[in-house]
Amino acid sequence: MKTLLMFFVVVTAMMLSSCSKPSSSHAGNADSTAMTQTGDYYTCTMHPQVHLDKPGVCPICGMELVKASNSRKTESTVTGTAVSLNDRDQLLANVSTVKVRYEEVEHSVRAFGTLEIAEPNKTVISARFNGRVEKLHVNAVGARVKKGDPLFEIYSPDIIQAENEYLQALKTGSSAAQSITSDPKSKLLLLGLTEQQILELESANTVPLVITYFSPANGIVIDKKVVTGVYVSEGSTLYEISDISTLWNIAEVYESDAGYIRVGEKANLSIATYPNEMFTGTVSLIYPVVNPQARTVKVRVIVNNANGKLKPNMYTETLFTRKKGKALTVPVGAVLVTGKRNLVYVKAEHENHFEAREVGIGSRFNDKYEITWGLTDGEIVVSEGGYLIDSESQLKSGTGAIHQHGGTGNPGSKTKEMPENMSM
Repeated sequence: MKTLLMFFVVVTAMMLSSCSKPSSSHAGNADSTAMTQTGDYYTCTMHPQVHLDKPGVCPICGMELVKASNSRKTESTVTGTAVSLNDRDQLLANVSTVKVRYEEVEHSVRAFGTLEIAEPNKTVISARFNGRVEKLHVNAVGARVKKGDPLFEIYSPDIIQAENEYLQALKTGSSAAQSITSDPKSKLLLLGLTEQQILELESANTVPLVITYFSPANGIVIDKKVVTGVYVSEGSTLYEISDISTLWNIAEVYESDAGYIRVGEKANLSIATYPNEMFTGTVSLIYPVVNPQARTVKVRVIVNNANGKLKPNMYTETLFTRKKGKALTVPVGAVLVTGKRNLVYVKAEHENHFEAREVGIGSRFNDKYEITWGLTDGEIVVSEGGYLIDSESQLKSGTGAIHQHGGTGNPGSKTKEMPENMSM
């Protein structure tokens, strides 16, 4: 009986001891909760509700956990989402800020084009007679010729007959010659003879069998379709000579941008052959027809090529710029183009707080955006590292939205109209 009484006393004491002592698992959870509330923790980028006190994998999806810190907080505000980053986090995220300021805004239009020979500078030399080429003085494409340089020598019965008619008219007497020589002379000029050749014919009083044909223009031989000994007929193309000291750059501009370009304005050309050089031209014509398939308008830019560095058919990237006046601007890197709206992170009044702000953007120029609404002069915005702040905001809010940082499209087409209760 005494032994049984002692057993009950010991069991009762053990039960009372276990009830008064907290379980180790509960204590561990309390310690973990305290740690996640005051220090670093590990979470899942896909399931931000997961908070663990050590590295591992997400119990939901199995992804590797990432380290996070409670020193970064997300607070809901009226205009958007505010993120708090201490100085250390800002340094790690490489966050840079800049003041919003007014400055001269230029509307830029970029277009691709091709260099072409100016049409007035093209000369096609065709045969004005039938005959046989006896000798070529210019025998290669690319040869540079001047007006009056000999091109080839030809035997032509047509020219010989016209010369005989001219000499016969001269021999008929002074009075008759005055009335009839003008027509034979004009015929010789139309056949390609020069005034000097006609004077030599008068003084020699004999008809040469072979005539030298001289170049009627300056330029470079672009094409040659004649060789020594070949018979040519009237109308045959013999040479194509072009002056390339001035070229035309024909740029294809989208019809929506054509209204920003004016005749007489300057344009800058970039060419892959000379990556470190910029060439300047002047807009001379905006073509009156829109390409129905590509919806583009051709713009002609006259480019000086006196040094001969540029070649016809080179591809160009043409930049047209036009001043629009003063407006608020921010660096391109400050704008997060989400597809539905454009965001910037503004430094709030509270220290180390950054607030997401929706803005309207206009022209892009010199790696900057024109701000049409949403910001005021003097506000401080994040110019670099904004995408990291935005990622932290999305991680905290659990939305998982993906923002495209510094979009390269036409963000102006995605901005909505300025709200009535918002003013610059």
